[in-house]
Amino acid sequence: MSRAYRIKVRETLTRDIRAEDSIQTRIELLEVLPPERMAELLTKELEARGFEPQEDGTLVRVRDGARVTVEPCTGEVTIAAEAEKTIQLEGTREGYGYDDLGPTRRTIQERLTGEVKADLEKRADQSAARLQTEATQKLEKQLADMQPEMAQVVHRVTAEALKEKAAQMGQVREVHEDPNSGSLTIRVEV
Repeated sequence: MSRAYRIKVRETLTRDIRAEDSIQTRIELLEVLPPERMAELLTKELEARGFEPQEDGTLVRVRDGARVTVEPCTGEVTIAAEAEKTIQLEGTREGYGYDDLGPTRRTIQERLTGEVKADLEKRADQSAARLQTEATQKLEKQLADMQPEMAQVVHRVTAEALKEKAAQMGQVREVHEDPNSGSLTIRVEV
């Protein structure tokens, strides 16, 4: 007479997962002044908006888990979002074996362990995919917030460049800016 026995396998998986997403764009500035001066004006405006100068000449601002990096000489903007967390997953499997026939206890245990590990890996991959979605959503939110702000930056830098250029051309008699419409009128006596 054969005797049945139950085999129970338990496995845990601890993993640090990290997700990131980034996008690059460019600030398009009119070449009203030489590129070096336009870069200076852009740097000044970005610093006024909370960007920190870095040793490599870029300006960086970190907000809501996203990092915005601007290269003022080229106008290149990189927005990167990251998310990370540690997950700990647990899984169990049960199987049955018999004393006198069929696979041995070790064979059953190895099969069950393989099944549990495969299930844990699948769950870890699902967690990583969810974290990647979070990083992408952070990026999309930051991009949506940055677009109007960068439009304002371009407007301010262009206005300052035009004022400077007007002063180089002659004596500025009148400057009128309408912040609501974004119009700028400069009267210059040449």
